[in-house]
Amino acid sequence: MKVLHIINGLGAGGAERLISDIIPLMNRKNGVEVEVLLLTDEKNVFKEKLEENGVKVDVVPYRKMYSPLNVFYIRKYIIKGNYDVVHAHLFPTQYWVGLTRVLLKLKGVKFITTEHSSYNRRRTKFYFRYLDRYIYSKYDGVISVSEKVHFNLIEWLKIPKEKLDKFVVINNGINVEKFKQAKPYEKKEIHSGLNSETKLICMVGRFSESKDQGTLIRALKELPKNVCLLLVGEGLLKQQNIKLAEEIGVIQRVFFLGYRDDVERILKTSDIIVLSSHWEGLSLALLEGMASGNPFIASKVEGIKEIVDGYGLLFEQGNYMELSEVLWKVISNSKLSREVSAKCFKRANDFDIKRTVKMTMELYRKIGMNGKMIESVK
Repeated sequence: MKVLHIINGLGAGGAERLISDIIPLMNRKNGVEVEVLLLTDEKNVFKEKLEENGVKVDVVPYRKMYSPLNVFYIRKYIIKGNYDVVHAHLFPTQYWVGLTRVLLKLKGVKFITTEHSSYNRRRTKFYFRYLDRYIYSKYDGVISVSEKVHFNLIEWLKIPKEKLDKFVVINNGINVEKFKQAKPYEKKEIHSGLNSETKLICMVGRFSESKDQGTLIRALKELPKNVCLLLVGEGLLKQQNIKLAEEIGVIQRVFFLGYRDDVERILKTSDIIVLSSHWEGLSLALLEGMASGNPFIASKVEGIKEIVDGYGLLFEQGNYMELSEVLWKVISNSKLSREVSAKCFKRANDFDIKRTVKMTMELYRKIGMNGKMIESVK
């Protein structure tokens, strides 16, 4: 079976990281060859990792994600590559690949897309419902990364019950063992101003509309001065958050680490992991934080609360005073810290990446190749 994954790019996001993790595992299956096509080559931090694992990665020559010309290039690329399954991720790639299906008359090629988030800005405009319904109708299978993402998508598209068969849930997954075995740094290795007495809070995530690092920065101001914050990631809103830390007087206690390829070690070095978001799909940063062996605290929003509730600790999104209180409870109570850590790690094991790969391959088989079931993949 020959599979092509198409995505905007391979920047430092959850969907991009999922692709970089699952495709090498897929390529280890007998009779499977998986390749990747990108719409842009900007900030493709995971491209090298895939290529080091022997994965072919190409880039559409236009290098413009929003160019309709992508449709025609993708069509030619699919025909030339003789793919059995084409798997699209993220907007606008989902649109271009869906429209490719209209132009591509090869019945043997099956099309799949993955919905990675429980919310997007298109859903604020009623007319996008009709466009989305048309595009998603061109796919043979639609994967959602969590139950909440699935529910919200069905509600948005107004899909009748008799047409729900092709909509499935395959949870995101992580390599739990990698985070379990990660070796922590000495805190002073991260920054000379840190020491063994420093309590480190860490959040991993892009500085983007969906994330809310600002609430965490504000919460830090309410905590003792030996508590510091590590923020891992890049994004358009990074400077805005740096300015906030300066304005409220905590800039000396907030360390903006940028993109890191040693996230597992950063998490292991930290004392508490936080994910403050406005919304999520099924965040890999969430799962990785829970797998780190540290207590995990997150905002009580869609895409998070159904995974974390009963395991980690939750606070009302945007309520920095409540977050600071929850953080202090964990910092000041070692028994509570150990209990929450153990529950979080147990929960993380429900989302091992091997299960994600297995279920995705089973979907490829179910959809079939050239109208027949694919039985050769093991």
